[in-house]
Formats: sequence, structure tokens, C-alpha cells
Amino acid sequence: MVKVPDQLSLHWTNGGEFLIQANTQKRQKLQEDESSTAFEHVDAVAEGRQISVETVETKANSDVNRKRHGRGRGHSVSGRGRGSKTYDQARSQICPSTVTPSNGQLENSYNKDSRSKEHFRNDSRSSFEVYFLEEITSLRAKVAMLEEDLHKSRQDTSSYQNLCQQLEKELKELKDKEQQVNPKRTKVISDLLISVSKAERQEARMKVRQDSLRLGNVGVIRAGTVISETWEEGQALKDLNAHLRQLLETKEAVERQRKSLKKRQSDKGDGADAETGTQEEDILIQDEIYKSRLTSIKREEETILRERDRYELEKGRLIREMKRIRDEDGSRFNNFQVLNHRFALLNLLGKGGFSEVYKAYDLVEHRYVACKLHGLNAQWSEDKKQSYIRHAIREYNIHKTLVHRHIVRLWDIFEIDQNTFCTVLEYCSGKDLDAVLKATPVLPEREARIIIVQIFQGLVYLNKRTQKIIHYDLKPGNVLFDELGIAKVTDFGLSKIVEDDVGSQGMELTSQGAGTYWYLPPECFELSKIPLISSKVDVWSAGILFYQMLFGKRPFGHDQTQERILREDTIIKARKVEFPSRPSVSNEAKELIRRCLTYNQAERPDVLTIAQDPYLSYSKR
Repeated sequence: MVKVPDQLSLHWTNGGEFLIQANTQKRQKLQEDESSTAFEHVDAVAEGRQISVETVETKANSDVNRKRHGRGRGHSVSGRGRGSKTYDQARSQICPSTVTPSNGQLENSYNKDSRSKEHFRNDSRSSFEVYFLEEITSLRAKVAMLEEDLHKSRQDTSSYQNLCQQLEKELKELKDKEQQVNPKRTKVISDLLISVSKAERQEARMKVRQDSLRLGNVGVIRAGTVISETWEEGQALKDLNAHLRQLLETKEAVERQRKSLKKRQSDKGDGADAETGTQEEDILIQDEIYKSRLTSIKREEETILRERDRYELEKGRLIREMKRIRDEDGSRFNNFQVLNHRFALLNLLGKGGFSEVYKAYDLVEHRYVACKLHGLNAQWSEDKKQSYIRHAIREYNIHKTLVHRHIVRLWDIFEIDQNTFCTVLEYCSGKDLDAVLKATPVLPEREARIIIVQIFQGLVYLNKRTQKIIHYDLKPGNVLFDELGIAKVTDFGLSKIVEDDVGSQGMELTSQGAGTYWYLPPECFELSKIPLISSKVDVWSAGILFYQMLFGKRPFGHDQTQERILREDTIIKARKVEFPSRPSVSNEAKELIRRCLTYNQAERPDVLTIAQDPYLSYSKR
């Protein structure tokens, strides 16, 4: 028997213990890995992934085979890492009892591990089954809940459908009732408007009768078969005129006495025996009395003249109102008709050559409008009628596209009968500029300036459109004011559309002779050739308007008729504008007027250029 050294025995013992310890650690690590793998599978199932139990079992079996194979390698005679073959033989001979128990322990440990794994697999399978059952139960509960929600939603949908059908039915009933009530409501509104209008007509006529007593009335004079009208002054004007005559007589009497006093003073001064200083003082006192009386008479005379001027203005308004009432009484539309089943005619606003303008109420939009009724003379030829209709349609086509706060809106146009049609315009409850100037001939510069600024804003809008428009008939009667005092340009009957191919000199004037002569520039009176016009026509007209507002008269041909203006070439000779000394007007206003009334058309600025004048701007400087 070979005796093994103690060192070797000790080494073997330590190595065997190391080997067992290493295998035990490896087995524990594999168990931990398997447990980790199993739990990872459980987590994967919890996350919704489908993993079969067979996969887990296959992985577990493969791990067991790998462990067994690893243990066999651990007892291999190769002694990898554990010493030589002689060392293994010596170990087996010297310590057989030690080796055998160790292998038995390993086998027992493996059996225990196998049973643990099998138990774990059974537990895992049971856990999976429990989890699946819980998931199925949860899903079934969710399905039941969703089915319950679906059923409830179907019930709600059915309820909503029934409610919608009920609402539709009620809406239809309301519409039917509205259709039934609408004519009644329209009739009630119309009756109320008619009642108010009748009361206004009655009040206007009563006021005319009262004013006629103060201011005068129209009288009729017969001269054979010729009947003519004349104005008979009212009592107030008669009293003023009588008072004025009395003052004039008193003034003449005082002046005669004063002249006589001066004559006596002169005669006594030439005589030998002159009067004393006391007598001279008496004469001076008497002369001062006469002078004071003349001053008092002059003051009273000025007061009466101002009063008479005021009465003259009232008389002018009275005459216009009397004419309006007479035209209203003679109109065939004075019986409160409803035109086009929509526009209820109320009171006449004014009458022109071939048209009447009525205040009306829009029963659909519920607003006041102005209805301009165009009448064709039954005696006209068919060609003349068609020409007038084409002219009105042309005006409508120009006007209907204009939307600006300083342009009167055109709402509608329709035919009334074979010889009459109607255009519906924005209603302006204020006066027109012509009525304003007749009531107050001279406006303060501040008021005149804001009016001309608004007019130019409307003209700028007309000239910034794709198709520029020349108004051509700018005058006080075509500037209206609404209830807030906003100025609006109206009446586009003579307007011109500037085509795209028109050159810088302007377009040809094909309607020469039309328009209001006081407000037209010199080029419109050119007879040797067809005039070329542009927006500079409106610039000239605006300058005339501004001058008239500031000084109370037109700068050229103020007291002349249109025939005389045309006959005497008044406007053609108007090469320079002159300004009166009173009232006082700023130099900026005068310069603006000079620019607008530049005689040479080529040198006169157009609308867009003159609008840049600082006087027409209210921006902070």
C-alpha cells in the first residue's frame, strides 16, 4: 500500500470540499435562474402575452439535463483543474468512504431539487390556471358591464330620437303657427305704422296752417283766364316790416332835426351878436341826444333785420313743406301701400323730376328705408322709356356694390307696374346739406371741415375700387345726414365707371349738358371737342361745396340761373377764386379750396392726391 503524504491528503480533502461547495453553489444559482425564469413567465402572462405551460416545462427539463451533464463533467477522470490522474487514483484508494457519501449527498440533493422543481411546476401551473380563471372572470365582468352600457346607450339613443322627433314636431308646429301669425303680425305693424304716419301727416298740416298765419301763405291771382300764384306775407312778417318802416321814419325825423340844429348853430355863429357859452352848450347837448337816438335806432334796426332773416328762413322751410304736402296729396302712392309684400310706404320725403321718395318700413328686416319710385311718363315713346329704364338699371348696378359708411346703401330694386319701378335705399333721418345751408347759410369752419372730410372719405372709397367711379353730381342735395350726423353721398344717377383701358387724361364725357352747372369744372363745358374727365371733376365739386359752407354762397355764378351760366360761359371764365374778407377762415382751408378749384385740369389734383392734404387729416401731429 502506498502511503499518501499528508499534504496531498489535505489537498485532496480541501479539493473535494471545494468541488462539492462549487456544485452546490452552481445548483443554487440554477434554481434561482429557474425560479426567475418561471416568474418572468408569470409576469409575461400578466402583461397579456400568451405563453404555454409546455414551454415552461420544456425549459425546466432542458435545465435539469444541463445540470446533470454539468455534474458528470464535474466527476470526470480528466481532472480538469483538479490534479493528475495519479491524484485521482490515490484519492479513490485512500478515502473511498469519503467520496461515496459525497456522491450520495449530491444525488439526494438532486432528487430534492427535482421534487422542488416538480412542485414549482405544479404550483406555477396552478398559479397560471388561477390567473387565467381570474382574467376570464374579469373579462366576463367587463363584457357584462359593456353590454349593460350598450343597452343603456341604446335606450338613451331611443330616448334622444324620440326627443328629436318631438322637437322637430314642435318646431314644425311653431313654423306653421308663425306662418299663420306672420300675416297678422305684419298687419298689426302696418296698422301701427299707418296710425303713426297719419298722426304725423295731421300734425305737419296743422303746423303749416299755424306757420302760415305768422309767415304767409300762397295766394291765387286771376287775370282773365290766367291763374297765377303769389306769396302773401303773414302777420309776423307784416309786423316786423311795419316796425322797420316806423324805425326808418323815426330815423329820418331825427336826422332832419339834427341837420336843422346844425344849421341854426351855423347861422348864429355868423351873426354879430353870438350867443353865450350856455346856449352853445345846450346845442351840443341836443346834438348828442340826436346822435344817441340814431345809435339806438340803428341797434333796433339790426335786431329787426336779424329777426326778419330768421323769419325768412322759416318761410323758406314753410314753402318747402307746403310743396311737399301738395306733392304728397297729389301722389298715387299716398294711401299707405305695401310694395312687393314687404315695404310699407309711409310719408313722402320729396319729389324730383321723374321720381318720388317715400319713407317706408321694411317688414322683413324691420328697419326704416327710403323707397325711390321712378315713374315713366305714359306719353313717352317706347324708346325713351327703355332709355330711362336702362339708365336706372345702370345706376342700380353701380350703386348696389358700394358698401361704405359715407355712401348711402342701395338695398333692392323691383318693378311695381309697367311704367313704375322702385329702388330701396338706406334711410337717413337727418337733413340733406342743402336744407342745412338754407337754414344756416354760413357754417363754422370746424363743422364745414368735418363734413368735407367725410365727403372725401367717400370719394376715396370710390376711387380705390377695382373699377373707379366718378360721381359727377356732387352737390348739397346729394349729401345726406343720418340721425348721428354722419354725412353720406347719394344719387349715382350721373355716375361714370372708369374702365381699365382709360388713359391718364380720363374718359370721354358722353352726357355733356347734364349735371348741376354751379358745381361742374370748366372742362365739362368744352364745346370744341369731346371733354375728357376723371375724378378731378369730383375734386372741383367738393371745393365748391366747401367754399359754399364757409362763405354762404357759391364762388362762381351764385346768383345766376343755369341757362345764364351756360350762355355767359361763367364757369369757363372762372380762372381764379376770390375770398371775401368775412367771415374769417384759416389759410389752410383757403389753400385747400385753391387746390380743388385749380382751373387747369392737368394741374388739378385727383381724389387720391388731394385726400393726402394735411387739412383733411385728423391724426396727431
